[in-house]
Amino acid sequence: MKDLEKKLESMRIPNLEDEQFEYKLRRQLLDKYFKTSKSYKWKFRVVVAFSCLMLIFGCVTIIKPDIALKLNNLAFNKSTKIISAEQDCSSMENLAYTSIYNPNLTSKIDPDKFQEDKTYLVRKYTSSEEGGLMIVSEFNQTPKKQSAKRISF
Repeated sequence: MKDLEKKLESMRIPNLEDEQFEYKLRRQLLDKYFKTSKSYKWKFRVVVAFSCLMLIFGCVTIIKPDIALKLNNLAFNKSTKIISAEQDCSSMENLAYTSIYNPNLTSKIDPDKFQEDKTYLVRKYTSSEEGGLMIVSEFNQTPKKQSAKRISF
């Protein structure tokens, strides 16, 4: 490294008679080695634009997930459909008919005079040999402690 420094110190700097050539050469050297801010500015603008685009795309996919599904279907040639809870009202309509607020019952009883006590779960099992079987059980009941212990031999 010291040899390079000595070599640079010993070199003679040429003087140019043509000032225009000197300024042109000086400008070219400065642009090449010191003024690289133009390229950095352009790269920075591209990165900022891309990050803004990705931020907007991320927000849109959170707000409206069906857009992401459509893009996925378009990219991979699929035909997947998702039915949202707002569109699928059939299950909620059937649930209303199983409660005391059933429209067929409101003309016969007043739902405000009743309070919900217990919820029961009814399961239906069918067999070709034994026929049908229905089991009624209380929903969310607390398990009872068993006083007797099971011993297996």
